[in-house]
Amino acid sequence: MVELQKSFVICLLFAYYCHAKSILMIKDKKVPKADHDADVDVQVIDPNLSIKEAVFDDPDVDIAPPKHLDAVKIARDGHINSNFHKEVFLGEDIANFENGNYELKQQKNRLIKIFETIDANKDKTLDVDELAAWVLQKTREHFKEAKQGNKEKFDKLDGDHDGHLTWNEYLTEFLGQRGFDKGDVANKLANKIKVDVTEELKDDIEDIKDKWLQAAGDNDDWQSLNADEFLDFQHPETSRGMLAFLVRDFLDDIDINGDEIITVHEYMAIPSDIDVDQQSDIWAVERREEFRNVIDQDHDGNVTKIELEQFLDPLSESMSEQEARQLISFGDEDGNGLLSLDELLENSEFYTGSKLYNYARSVHEDL
Repeated sequence: MVELQKSFVICLLFAYYCHAKSILMIKDKKVPKADHDADVDVQVIDPNLSIKEAVFDDPDVDIAPPKHLDAVKIARDGHINSNFHKEVFLGEDIANFENGNYELKQQKNRLIKIFETIDANKDKTLDVDELAAWVLQKTREHFKEAKQGNKEKFDKLDGDHDGHLTWNEYLTEFLGQRGFDKGDVANKLANKIKVDVTEELKDDIEDIKDKWLQAAGDNDDWQSLNADEFLDFQHPETSRGMLAFLVRDFLDDIDINGDEIITVHEYMAIPSDIDVDQQSDIWAVERREEFRNVIDQDHDGNVTKIELEQFLDPLSESMSEQEARQLISFGDEDGNGLLSLDELLENSEFYTGSKLYNYARSVHEDL
């Protein structure tokens, strides 16, 4: 139960970074330099650079920041990543399982191969250390793939190959993907003329602009991003700097007195003179137990900035160990804290999304 609570609360914490701030209006957003105009009609560096041939005609290649982040527990829209456990266990092989490329026999053989690869000491069981190392490896692979895809996307968008992508260049392509005439959009942006969009699309643009400004950070010219900043914009989960922003952002929302320490009262959003143990509604009880059993790792009644950083870092050892324990708990039927091959195959649906039925029982006969 505690492990499930951990998974839930990590999703909740990541949502503060990926989703909660998106409700801010662009015109109210504090940009790095106060004299910059942060509205969508900012002037491009060179207006002619915004009128380019369409580079993303493929509807399957959207240049908006992806809402689904592989190997991250929460999507950018605030929804739980239901594939997280599969992504960090199967790695790139997840597509073969999800797309039906493997028959049941092939799935079983592939799981056996993965098990044998993880089992570093060859004792025919997987322990926390072995699975934690595997989770870190798979997470790094997902992040490497994200970085490569980001580079290809940036190179295509950077039409003049000057190593920088302006906000208006990006917005022109973004709207072009959604049926707008790019030449018309570019000219309007260059002349600071409002582009008429639906309310829903306006909300999307404001959310994207907010992420753009976060990625620009202290960049004097917030209107353009280089390749590294564009990676932060598209995939904040890969950046140590954006992790610090995540923690700071979360503290800004929860830390009422600004001392960079979160108390159970702050986490439950109730006054400090209220007895937290007397709160009986479901939400309050869940928040209290999450704080005490999950977030407050040393159980001293306070959560510091350092504890938050360690807790939220997807590449931290504590995060990978926590996920390793979760993966073991899915199949540890004898309760010995280890995962055997039989247990893995018998409970395959938790690792692959597919049940192998009677294959686990006859695995040794087939080897």
